Amino acid sequence: MLVSVEQASADQFISWQGYEIHYSSFSSLIIPADVAGVHGITRAKNRIITNISIRQGDDSVAANITGSVVNLLGQSLSLEFSEVVEQNAIYYLANHVINEKDSIKFKIDIQPVNTTDTYHLQFSRHYY
Repeated sequence: MLVSVEQASADQFISWQGYEIHYSSFSSLIIPADVAGVHGITRAKNRIITNISIRQGDDSVAANITGSVVNLLGQSLSLEFSEVVEQNAIYYLANHVINEKDSIKFKIDIQPVNTTDTYHLQFSRHYY
C-alpha cells in the first residue's frame, strides 16, 4: 500500500485543557517485523496503525481511548487500542484493515485518567 504525502508527514497534535494529544495513522509495514511481533501487530499491505499519545508538560499521561473508523462506503469498524508503556512514554496503538484507495474518517474519544472530561478527536486520511 502506498500512502499519500499527507500520510507520510509527521504526527499531528492538538492542545486541549493543558494536554497535548498526538495522533498519527500509517502503514503497518513501516514497523519492523521484530517490533511488530513484540506488540502483537499484524503487518500487511492492507493494514494501518493508529497511534495516540497524551502529554502534559514533559510527562506521558495514561488515558481511556475508544474509537471507530468509517470508510467511503459507510462501513464502520471499531478500533481496539492497546496500551504500550515504555521507560518515558505511554502510547496507544490500534491495528486495522483498510481497502486500497480509500478515505477513512476517524472518530476517537480520549479521556486522560486524571480527568472526567473527554476529547472527541476527528480526522480523515486518504490512502492511495
